[in-house]
Amino acid sequence: MSRVWMTVGFLGLLLVACATSGGVDNPEVLKTSQDGRFIAYNNATVKDTSTGLLWASGDNDTPVTWEEAMTFCRDYRGGGHDDWRMPTQEELTALYHPKITNTRTPTGGCKGGYHITDLIHITCCCIWYWNGVDEVGGFFHFDTGPGGWRDQSLSLHPRALPVRDPN
Repeated sequence: MSRVWMTVGFLGLLLVACATSGGVDNPEVLKTSQDGRFIAYNNATVKDTSTGLLWASGDNDTPVTWEEAMTFCRDYRGGGHDDWRMPTQEELTALYHPKITNTRTPTGGCKGGYHITDLIHITCCCIWYWNGVDEVGGFFHFDTGPGGWRDQSLSLHPRALPVRDPN
């Protein structure tokens, strides 16, 4: 009898651990929509099934400096995760798709027409990135693509878009 109760107790603890993990494998985290390789979840995250990366479902919604963007991404706690970071240029390039035009409304005087899935809401053209090694970065243009790269010294109202590595 005690063996049965131990098994039941273990399974109960396992279910509680899964329900509070905050990950996309969490049974409380449900897929809300899919757009090609991107899957949106009800915890404000979007998974890129091609790269395995998990993205915030939207940027920080306001212009920030590169340092502020780094802090925002590092401190972001979306989806119950605490290991978010700023994306690299290559990761943002992988999100860019010239045949897709995002229909979501931009903010702050930005014009829109960004080439990224509608499941990720960017509020202006440019997203900060870093080189993945040291504190060197720039921002990526989702209206002009990889050829529109700019360094930190220019300002076109860049935003922060957190990303996290697959588990």
